[in-house]
Amino acid sequence: MDKNKLLARHKKLTKKDVEEHIKASKERKSKLTQDAAVLEQNLVKFNLITDPLVDPESDKVLCWIRRPTQEEWEEMVPAELLEYRNKPMDEIPEDTWSEHKDFQFEMMAKLIENPKHDKDWWKAHSNLVFQQLFNLHLSAVLELLGIDAGNF
Repeated sequence: MDKNKLLARHKKLTKKDVEEHIKASKERKSKLTQDAAVLEQNLVKFNLITDPLVDPESDKVLCWIRRPTQEEWEEMVPAELLEYRNKPMDEIPEDTWSEHKDFQFEMMAKLIENPKHDKDWWKAHSNLVFQQLFNLHLSAVLELLGIDAGNF
């Protein structure tokens, strides 16, 4: 870019402008808390944020899903299934699949905050379309965070 164009677009700051900018920055910073207890409470609240799962056909909210922490994510997805995450479900060996066939419903029980139910309820009340919506929602959240969820 031409030096003159750059200078024309960005006005030159005076010493007074710089001092005012620094003073305003300090005032904004002084209003922010540094109390560790408050910060930890804010983090806990942040981890409790829920997102709606919306029916794309009716635009109605079906449930509210909490975002998993890293520890929850690592605990929920069985390591044995991770090697098949980008493969069709029919490639998962029967013994591995039968051992972990309810993991998605366990995830629903842990992450769906409203309505709150156990894995057996979600298994009895979730059709394949809802299960796919749930997976797509989690994948979208993880993608937003830059995590490759693949086909879990």
